Amino acid sequence: MADEQEAKAAEEGEPKKKSKMMLFIILGVAVLLLGGGGFFAYTKFFAPPPPEEGAEPVKPEVLAPKVGEMFPLDPFVVNLSDPKGKRYLKVKITLELESADAVERVTKMVPKLRDMVIIMLTSLTFEEVMTPEGKIQIRDELLDRFNQILRPDRVLNIYFTDFVVQ
Repeated sequence: MADEQEAKAAEEGEPKKKSKMMLFIILGVAVLLLGGGGFFAYTKFFAPPPPEEGAEPVKPEVLAPKVGEMFPLDPFVVNLSDPKGKRYLKVKITLELESADAVERVTKMVPKLRDMVIIMLTSLTFEEVMTPEGKIQIRDELLDRFNQILRPDRVLNIYFTDFVVQ
């Protein structure tokens, strides 16, 4: 009797193994078909077309930022307005101008520019000068004042090439 039950269990177990094997085969075929269909759709509809043999490859134009004419000013050494003690600021400033013609006109205005910078810098305190926000504020204010003095020429940007506080 035990032999009969084992035989029935063995017969019932075989079809389950076949059905699981068949399920894996069907899933594998379905994955291959979906993958192949996805690849076909990508190559036909989404991929960029290959370049023609006679045509030159298309290169995206990279526009380098336009750099103006640089005009360095002599270094400034000024006392800061600091009630706690004597503090000094040494700054080298380089102006970026629109054109070479502007450089010629700015060379004539250097004494006026230096006077304006000295008066502005001596009114600053140590705390205003030491923070990054303070340096940006100084740059923006100098840029506005330079552009007022140098009209119709325009200063594009101001660069601090040396900035020392003692």
